[in-house]
Formats: sequence, structure tokens, C-alpha cells
Amino acid sequence: MLFVGPAHDAGNWDVIKSLFSAGALNDDQRAMLLSGRSGAGRTSAGPVICACFGVGRTTICDAIAGGARSAADIGARLKAGTNCGSCIPELRRLIAETAIDALPQAAAAR
Repeated sequence: MLFVGPAHDAGNWDVIKSLFSAGALNDDQRAMLLSGRSGAGRTSAGPVICACFGVGRTTICDAIAGGARSAADIGARLKAGTNCGSCIPELRRLIAETAIDALPQAAAAR
């Protein structure tokens, strides 16, 4: 498979592998495979960060962009980090990364 585009839009490899191993694809699965997007037009959830609930990086970053400012906020919105807790350090890293990325934009807006 060759995907061309931003790395954060790369397909979910586990989903793609399962489609290739399926005996036959329905129309929605075929469209998802060809477009790299789900049938509803949403992009991939990204690499799984929270294994307990299958929450991907893109979904978590979208929650952060939508105002989640702590691991508890993300847990309340997505359940990520609310079971075994092993993904909490990664959630905190993504929150910090987003805050750092937002600094130049905030300074430019002033």
C-alpha cells in the first residue's frame, strides 16, 4: 500500500490489514480502502494510544483541540486513560505538545 499525504492522515494499518485478509469487501469497505477514509467521510482515528478502549491519536488530538486540557478531560470525553492508565503519560505528552504548538499561533494573534 502507498498512501500519499500528511502522516497524521495515514490509514489505520490494523483496519487495512483486516480488509486485505477478508474474503470479500462490501461497498463501504471498498470505498474506505480506496479513499483512506471511513464510509462516513471521517479520517482514520490514527495509531491506537488507549488500547483498552481503542482510542486513536487523531481522536485524542481532536479532543485536545476541542478544549480537553488534562488526561481527566480526555477520559471524560473518550474514556481513554480511565481503565489501566498505561496511556496517561502519552495523553499528557499530547496535551503538552498541543500547548507548545499553540504558543506561536497565540503570539501571532496578539
